[in-house]
Amino acid sequence: MPRPEAAQVARAVEAASRIFIAVHENPDADAVGSLLAMRSMLLSLGKQVHPAAPTPAPDRFAYLAGWDSIVTEPPPWPPDLGIALDCDGSDRLAGLEEALLACPTVIDIDHHRGLEPFGDIQFVVPVAAATAQLVAEIAPELDLSPTPEQASALYTGLIADTGGFRFTNTTPEALRLGADLIEAGADPAEMARLLFSVRPLAAAKLQARALSSLQEPIDGVLIATLTEADFAETGAEATDTDGLIDSFRDVTGTRAAALLKECDHDVWQVSLRGNDVDVASVAASFGGGGHLFAAGCTLTGTREAVTSRLVEALQHALEEASHDG
Repeated sequence: MPRPEAAQVARAVEAASRIFIAVHENPDADAVGSLLAMRSMLLSLGKQVHPAAPTPAPDRFAYLAGWDSIVTEPPPWPPDLGIALDCDGSDRLAGLEEALLACPTVIDIDHHRGLEPFGDIQFVVPVAAATAQLVAEIAPELDLSPTPEQASALYTGLIADTGGFRFTNTTPEALRLGADLIEAGADPAEMARLLFSVRPLAAAKLQARALSSLQEPIDGVLIATLTEADFAETGAEATDTDGLIDSFRDVTGTRAAALLKECDHDVWQVSLRGNDVDVASVAASFGGGGHLFAAGCTLTGTREAVTSRLVEALQHALEEASHDG
């Protein structure tokens, strides 16, 4: 059953004519899928829509209708309504934050468990499997049924954030939504192939670098690193690491895994995964955030120093998890 907040969002949408929708920087599948589904829904209602992300939407999502409509700048016209999707805090909007928060009405739609919801209407549901699930709840409140294009976009976000319905957030509600979206026109086999299997050669070469960096887990903690040189020498992009970390936590003896990606000299984007440990709290301690078993943050320092800090924090979290268990 749709949550009351879905109706609030729908009423705000109906009252607006010009709508600015934005997602977080380095947008992932859930962000892009939710953005494109929402864009299509609003266009069908005759709204003027400006879909944006602070950084370009990755080419790997070019199979989704409307992908090429996503820009990186605020709208050239004054919006009536601003909608932030999948942001886990307004700061994730980066260069779009000021423009979106300046909208007369701001809506925050998210499924992260961040402690800083924002906006006039907050449709934030940490137990939801994906932001795409929340966007899907809004559709019937607008008297809309998903088109095949919208269903494909929402299904992409749903299977991405549930790991193809393998993660612990795979609830009966998420599975029912998946079935509904397939009935609406999403092709589950093709969506899974495009999202999880298709990749450029550079991404495969980058994966080899990440795999070669692995060592035996240290007291249950597994660390993989990718340096600036790894990206330069393989010709890979930052988005080519999507999904890598999820395979690392399945290495025997691993309870928590981290992938460190050097995005600038001694600046590391860190992706964390846990099997039975709260990695979101670890990420939060470093200024990041995310989900209970999937989170991220950014750290500065040498590879050795950052690795040491991460291992210590993760081992402490593992000790607490063992004590609580």
